[in-house]
Amino acid sequence: MTTSITTLLQALRIVPLSPAEKKSQQKATLKTLNERLPEISLDAVAHHDDYSDCWVVIYDRVYDVTSFLQDHPGGADVIMDYAGRDATLAFHGTGHSRDAIEQMRDYLIGELPEKERIFRTTNSQVLKSGIPE
Repeated sequence: MTTSITTLLQALRIVPLSPAEKKSQQKATLKTLNERLPEISLDAVAHHDDYSDCWVVIYDRVYDVTSFLQDHPGGADVIMDYAGRDATLAFHGTGHSRDAIEQMRDYLIGELPEKERIFRTTNSQVLKSGIPE
């Protein structure tokens, strides 16, 4: 009985998946995301730098955080300091939780072109380690 209830709850995403199932699901999601992400240049990101239209770059990925500004636990001004720019060092330096990192997926809209990337390049293996997917 317990096994069937656990299976049902896992199917409904009420009970956490096993680590192997979760990793498999994340890899499939990331593969799909990477295939569909449009490239957005730093110049294009720079045009989105106010409270009504705020984009930031974190680990070479572009996020539209406009709708999140008022919900950010540290306040909107913390994000606005980096509006239209790369916020990777500020983001990394504050030690965000795993939940915060996973929540970023909700705001992901694109990634930098290969020539503008710093962290997600084929040549920067040292910088790649520890980057949240």
